[in-house]
Amino acid sequence: MSRIRGSRRTRRVTSLSGTVDAGELGAAIAARDGNGDRTLAYRGLRVTGNLRLDHRRLDTSVALVDCVFEEPLDLTELSAPSFDLSGSVLPALRADRLVLDGELRLAGARVGDGMAGPRPMTDPSDSGTGLRAPRRLQEGAATGAVELADARIGGNLVVEELSVADGGAWSLLAPRLVVEGSVHGRGLTANGSLYLRDARVTHAVNLHAADVGGIDATGITCTGFYADWGFRSTGQVLLRAAEVGGVVTFHDGILTGPAGSLLCGRLRVPRLRLDLREPPAGRVVLQDANVDVLVDSESTWPAPGALSLEGFVYQRLETERPVAVRTRISWLTRDPRAGARAFEQLAKSYESGGDERSARTVRHARERYLSRNDRLSGRVWGLVQDVLFGYGYAPRRALLWLLSLVALGSSWFAAHRPPPVGGDSKRAWDPVLYSLDLLIPVASLGHRGAWDPAGASKAVALLLVVSGWVLATAVIAGARRVLGRG
Repeated sequence: MSRIRGSRRTRRVTSLSGTVDAGELGAAIAARDGNGDRTLAYRGLRVTGNLRLDHRRLDTSVALVDCVFEEPLDLTELSAPSFDLSGSVLPALRADRLVLDGELRLAGARVGDGMAGPRPMTDPSDSGTGLRAPRRLQEGAATGAVELADARIGGNLVVEELSVADGGAWSLLAPRLVVEGSVHGRGLTANGSLYLRDARVTHAVNLHAADVGGIDATGITCTGFYADWGFRSTGQVLLRAAEVGGVVTFHDGILTGPAGSLLCGRLRVPRLRLDLREPPAGRVVLQDANVDVLVDSESTWPAPGALSLEGFVYQRLETERPVAVRTRISWLTRDPRAGARAFEQLAKSYESGGDERSARTVRHARERYLSRNDRLSGRVWGLVQDVLFGYGYAPRRALLWLLSLVALGSSWFAAHRPPPVGGDSKRAWDPVLYSLDLLIPVASLGHRGAWDPAGASKAVALLLVVSGWVLATAVIAGARRVLGRG
């Protein structure tokens, strides 16, 4: 954590009180700047007019605590040691390209025009909903209740218990924000969305128990992203192409209606927790994400058709309660576009944990799942392979079929001995060897051509020969598949 400058213990409270004009307050700050005070503190003021501290350089920290501003506060391109607006009420904060050596505090502040209706961030493909769709911003035209575009904060950004009720789409508009400490947003409430695209946070983004209309943190870099313990979003949460050094967690989080969803395509993080409090209202997209450990919960998996896993790479799966392998396979099939790669990734995760049996079960399920998209002939042939020996992943099943057919043939031919070819045979009659010779399609034991079945015995002999060829062909095809894909 960076050192916090301008602590309240060193503040000097000025004589201003009650209702003051913005110009008077700005002049007082300028007059006392550089007089040796570490912090100029003003508490409980009501500021009329537009207080503009933009394009200034202050050598003293400023604290405007529990103040009420009738007009937006302009800190655009201000340079100062730190700035504290804790507990204050203001229509808007304009602080693009703000530069602070220490903290920016908005703890307990209230920002906005008071229009508290929810404005959830939704998918651009949604139509007819009347909800706003997120697109790449035209930053010259977009506005937010709190604007921190390209701002550089040397300490922490403290927005704990900040309340933003505004008619605009963005409650926090901070593309390319740089925070050398952490973002502390516990209990933050915003009816609009937070825009943190391409932000750089040295430590963590903490949004414990926050309630927002959505987050666009595409391309963010930080050491931890904590949207957990009661975090709630009514719109999309975007962490696309984000780089997080520690953990991204939505433990006990809520992605609720009308558009609560999570899009983490190309996310890079060692540990991802998706054990939500309840199933998400919308989609969960993990396409091409790369994590070491995924922690999830069977009870809060997204609905079938609302999960995207193709290209998702993980080393290990963790759950609070064990999940059976066949139940985990149903997790894959919630992605309607899941292909062979998604099944193979799950099989590899079981292999890395030493569970070879579960890995085979997953690969067997993969063949069944993929065969559904084949033509009719392919589906029929796949069914034959599945029944005979499980696409090569149940080899003992092929042995059972072989033994069953040998037993069937032996029982029949023991009671219905065929006559020898030419009326005489030098070979001793053995119904087991004769049945086995009929089943083996290539090699010959010398019994097949020594006897001449007729009538029903001929039909049984033909059944064994055809069964032998089908079994051998299926085994060869399965072996090639296992070697090629496994």
